[in-house]
Amino acid sequence: MKTTRVYLAILLAIMVVTPVVMAVAAQQQEEQVINKQVPGPEPPADRMLALYTRKLNLTPDQQAQMKPLLEERQQKLTALRNDSSVRGRQRLHQVKQIRDDEDKKINTVLNDDQKKEYAQLEEQQIERMRQHRRGQRALDEVQ
Repeated sequence: MKTTRVYLAILLAIMVVTPVVMAVAAQQQEEQVINKQVPGPEPPADRMLALYTRKLNLTPDQQAQMKPLLEERQQKLTALRNDSSVRGRQRLHQVKQIRDDEDKKINTVLNDDQKKEYAQLEEQQIERMRQHRRGQRALDEVQ
């Protein structure tokens, strides 16, 4: 009788823990897909469009409107990254300006629920970039 209870408790624990582990694994896999990017802080526009389509449930019309906006943002950020005359805080300010301008344009395409989710996704992206920079600085200090 006691053995049966132990087995039932173990089975119940497995049934409770498995969905949580699966959800965490799926989230980590998605983050890995986002982080596999070309050198530089911004993922390619097509990859971002696929992510936004999935996360925001974009309609085909919204996808068509978003693609040129994401490509424009990517081009501007790539040009800025390749411009060696812009450095330090000035570069950070310009990156923020580009992102803010493009975010305003993107928000015109989204409905209210999508705008909230988009803001959260962008915050997560910014936090990942911050963590990447912190990790890079730590590596630079060690070397």
